[in-house]
Amino acid sequence: MKKKFISLLAAAGITMMALSACGQQAAPAAPAEEPKVEEPAAAEAPAEEPAAQEPAEAAPEEQPAEEPAEPAVDKAILVVSFGTSYDSSRDLTIGGVENAIAEAFPDWDVRRAFTAQIIIDKLKEEENLEIDNVTEALDRAVADGIKTLVVQPTHLMNGGLEYQDLAAELENYRDSFETLALGRPLLSFPDDYEAVAKAITAKTASYDDGKTAIVFMGHGTEAPSNATYARFQDVLTADGFENYYVGTVEATPSLDDVLKAIKPKKYEKVVLEPLMVVAGDHANNDMAGDEEDSWKSVMTKEGYEVECILEGLGQIPEVQQLYVQHAKMAVDVAEGTAPEVKNQAILVVSFGTSYDSSRDLTIGGVENAIAEAFPEYDVRRAFTAQIIIDKLKEEENLEIDNVEEALQRAVNDGVATLIVQPTHLMNGGLEHQDLLKTMDEYSRYFNTLVCGDPLLTDDADYDAVAEAITTKTASYDDGETAIVFMGHGTEAKSNSTYAKMQDVLTKAGFENYFVGTVEAKPSLDDVLKAIKKNKNYKKVVLEPLMVVAGDHANNDMAGDEEDSWKSVITNAGYEVECILEGLGQVPEVQELYVAHTMAAIDAIGAEEEAAE
Repeated sequence: MKKKFISLLAAAGITMMALSACGQQAAPAAPAEEPKVEEPAAAEAPAEEPAAQEPAEAAPEEQPAEEPAEPAVDKAILVVSFGTSYDSSRDLTIGGVENAIAEAFPDWDVRRAFTAQIIIDKLKEEENLEIDNVTEALDRAVADGIKTLVVQPTHLMNGGLEYQDLAAELENYRDSFETLALGRPLLSFPDDYEAVAKAITAKTASYDDGKTAIVFMGHGTEAPSNATYARFQDVLTADGFENYYVGTVEATPSLDDVLKAIKPKKYEKVVLEPLMVVAGDHANNDMAGDEEDSWKSVMTKEGYEVECILEGLGQIPEVQQLYVQHAKMAVDVAEGTAPEVKNQAILVVSFGTSYDSSRDLTIGGVENAIAEAFPEYDVRRAFTAQIIIDKLKEEENLEIDNVEEALQRAVNDGVATLIVQPTHLMNGGLEHQDLLKTMDEYSRYFNTLVCGDPLLTDDADYDAVAEAITTKTASYDDGETAIVFMGHGTEAKSNSTYAKMQDVLTKAGFENYFVGTVEAKPSLDDVLKAIKKNKNYKKVVLEPLMVVAGDHANNDMAGDEEDSWKSVITNAGYEVECILEGLGQVPEVQELYVAHTMAAIDAIGAEEEAAE
């Protein structure tokens, strides 16, 4: 069961469990206010015994016991933090997040829990401050008659050990609430990284003078989620913040890694700040302490002027609002107002075309065939050609995602398993390589992310496509007609796809069929040389060897310009007929894409069985 719950966590932006209510209802605890921390509910005072009566007098008639009052609030948001014993930081950071959430959801009772028992015990012993651990907070919510509980962690990273432990703990309370939803940590979605990067760079912009390295120190973990830090560094660098660095206390990138990165830049000063929600023990000691192994001491010995900023992420207003957004997603799920999204999807990725009719018949045809074959999957669309996306938006107000937008949308929608099926013609082409690279950047956000093969990947694909296109054009194969398929062409090695398709056609006995490309080899000149060898040809039929019949087909192939294939071949003395139909509208080609999608899905099952 634990495994199922954690899987659901990874599957959705928010995990929600519909539960049956149990437990007595009592008056709820007061809403958490900072710095006030919710105190454990006091035990009920025993009912007062009636005064002794004279034997001669009859005892008064006993009144029926009052029904317990319904709680004033039966829904709560439990903000779960690691915790800190540094009071001022706790008030500004954890308290700041709690207050922001309380302000955003005034109808909800906002409560606090810490996960670090050592901090809870220290606060109790030294300050007589009682803070619930997660189990105590959940038990209290049950006792208080809370029916709908949203748990919003202030953890930094998604998939960390603490977050997994929290998810497992909630599993034990499935039957204690009508609805139980778990929000996501701070850095869960691609937009989160950008938002936090923007917030911390704006906050420290005055230091970014080219002579100063701004270093953020994270905690680090042995879990795979430690990759969060490397990704955050990548985001900072990609956004142009080349003087910003990320390191960790207990993992990589380490302090040594950070030093190696900053030394070549000849910085004069280093600013240190925690990449943690609170500025607690690690920030005050490991980062800013006077011990010889602290980050401040080590960097000072390296000759840098060092300034430490003891402020946690939790006190930055933009970060607080990010937690509010994550809580809002959980609240929407808990209240049933979140859009219903399947947690498995197929993203069909195409170059795209602005020719509406061809788009509907080709790309739409492939998408419809896949949707019909896999009704349990949500089938989505993305284009790789931004120029086409922009044109459709401007001219038709038609919005289509590019690949990054589609992947991010899938993450935000809580898709756990995503199959990406490209409609690219050739395997290994530049477009396909770019697609795989982009997918790799998003792989951490999905339980499963796989890519299906392009149309022409193995020998069986070539045979199937050759059979499909020759069957489709069989009526033209009369010995006096050359049937020419025009492909795009590429500078990549995968351009050999076209020569291979020509070989397959020729070896299969289709000697009147020819393959050429617009931008590579075989060229139009190569095709003309080939067809001129047969003096029987009187006519040439032109058709695109492309998924869509778009700009290349309509202009380079069938246009009236003097350098179009139609014009050139007409000038060579042939009757020319153009067929403006893309491969994507050929049913057999559509089914080949379906088969490739099925192979990708089957591969997932095979991997899961092997893992078991």
